[in-house]
Amino acid sequence: MAEWNHRVDEAENRLYIELGGHFTAEEAEKSTAEVKEKVERLDPGFEVITDLEEFIPGDQDAMKYVEEGKRVVREHGAEAAVRVMGEGSTTGQMQFERLGEGQEKYAVAMADTVEQAEKLLDKRREQPSQ
Repeated sequence: MAEWNHRVDEAENRLYIELGGHFTAEEAEKSTAEVKEKVERLDPGFEVITDLEEFIPGDQDAMKYVEEGKRVVREHGAEAAVRVMGEGSTTGQMQFERLGEGQEKYAVAMADTVEQAEKLLDKRREQPSQ
């Protein structure tokens, strides 16, 4: 059984995506619908923190929805993303990385915790634009 929690920090223009457990196609579809709803509340140039510590790969139908979620984030103007990998499911993390590989047009970094991910994005904002 899958668990997910998606939230928006409008002040920081940041989307938080937390995926855990094994997703069925139906669960992945619901999770992706929620991501679509959340990105509508953000301005272009938003940042994304995706917590994959407890993510377990689902079947191929479920992964199509997860890939769609990544596409939605890209198409709505994400500028940077940090993936929280921790010590969770390495297989799940690798599968998530392969979905839509090469299509992300924004910077992607890795972190061990959500707090570390937030610090990376905050530091990125402090750097002068080139």
